[in-house]
Amino acid sequence: MLTAGTNPAPRGDALLTADHVTVEFPARRRATVHAVTDVTISLRPGETLSLVGESGCGKSTLGRAVVRLQPVTAGRIWFQGADITKLRGEPLRRMRSSLQIVFQDPIESLNPRHEVGDIVAEPLRAYRRGAAPDRRAMVDETLRQVGLSPPTVRTKRPYELSGGQCQRVSIARALMLRPQVLVCDEPVSALDVSIQAQVLNLLQDMKELYGLTLLFISHDLAVVRSVSDRIAVMYLGKLAEMADDPVDLYRQPAHPYTAMLLSSVPQPTFGRTPRPARAAASEPPSPLNPPSGCRFRTRCPRARQLCADQEPAMREIRPGRQAACHFPLIEPDPALAPAVTVLPRLSAPADAE
Repeated sequence: MLTAGTNPAPRGDALLTADHVTVEFPARRRATVHAVTDVTISLRPGETLSLVGESGCGKSTLGRAVVRLQPVTAGRIWFQGADITKLRGEPLRRMRSSLQIVFQDPIESLNPRHEVGDIVAEPLRAYRRGAAPDRRAMVDETLRQVGLSPPTVRTKRPYELSGGQCQRVSIARALMLRPQVLVCDEPVSALDVSIQAQVLNLLQDMKELYGLTLLFISHDLAVVRSVSDRIAVMYLGKLAEMADDPVDLYRQPAHPYTAMLLSSVPQPTFGRTPRPARAAASEPPSPLNPPSGCRFRTRCPRARQLCADQEPAMREIRPGRQAACHFPLIEPDPALAPAVTVLPRLSAPADAE
């Protein structure tokens, strides 16, 4: 158990919690990029929480903040009941062995001058685990577990491997310290569709083998459908919707932004004319100057004056379903949510029914 902080974690059943996290970056002329704003998510032991949203919504920034690669402007990161936000030096180094990350680009994230065996063994050397013969045995075992032949790839360099093989090497490197939490930052977006399925299956196998807890980041709801235990949807630095049951979210989205993402997923037509995806009314606004009230209101066909005047709070509208929307697409449970006006489901995709 870590000793960074004495206050209890916000969720007693959570292994890791990002508690009201805000991440901002300075820009020119004293402007500020609002990358992540007051976001709270929790990861329970052994689950896969998928964080989904368009490019630029802040999901990767949040993932980097979780593993302390990116400092937070406000809020706290709790791990095993301890606040790790203020950790520095050796305590931070020890903690990082339990929180690992797999990056989006499988080739750029590997040193092109090093051989695969050295790349995968580097975490063991950095943390001084095992003697040289033991490290080699551990590297070979992990390479086999991720589907690579040690005699074939051990002496190769990243540019001699395919994108899928490089991503397997990245996963092997992240697993060498036997972490508890693995952040997967768009791990399949740079791969061919046929390879994506193999890497997704590999992550599922490694999750079961090592008892991992996964934060899976993606811009594609279709990718996370088969791997998620829960789904959180982000838009322009804020949470838009969360669902404990991914099937329920795909069947009936509560937030108009989630419905827009689902409508953009290609559907098989089997010879019929494909139905055009429903797009939002405009491009996303700049994180330098987010809209007042609801940040999605400038693209939402259901927006009203209330959406500009008042920011919607994330609230439970049904058991296991939360949304930050004044006019959700589904009828809120009156026992859970205050009375609100629910407009007709004009923007919900037909295949989400």
